[in-house]
Formats: sequence, structure tokens, C-alpha cells
Amino acid sequence: MQFADKRTRQEDTSASAPREVDSNELLGSSGQLVIHHEQRRYVLRRTKSGKLILNA
Repeated sequence: MQFADKRTRQEDTSASAPREVDSNELLGSSGQLVIHHEQRRYVLRRTKSGKLILNA
């Protein structure tokens, strides 16, 4: 799947359009991102096969 270029995504500020972020920007070289949501800790990680998993 290909994304529109970054300028196009950033210019779209309508409330109905979801924000798009490349997974590499979120996960970085560690392949993991810790998310704090409603007093819980979640870990989003990239698997060896390239899929994403979110664990509480």
C-alpha cells in the first residue's frame, strides 16, 4: 500500500480524515512503541514477519 506524500497528508485537516503515520516513524529502530491510554500501558510492536501487534 502506498501513501500520499507527506505534504498532502499534513494539509488535510478535516475532522473526518484520520491522521496517517508511517509505522517506521512510530516504532523507530527498536520496533516498539509504548502507549499510555486511560491509565494503562500498551506496547505496539513489529513482529519478525512484519505485522503489528498491540499488547496491554
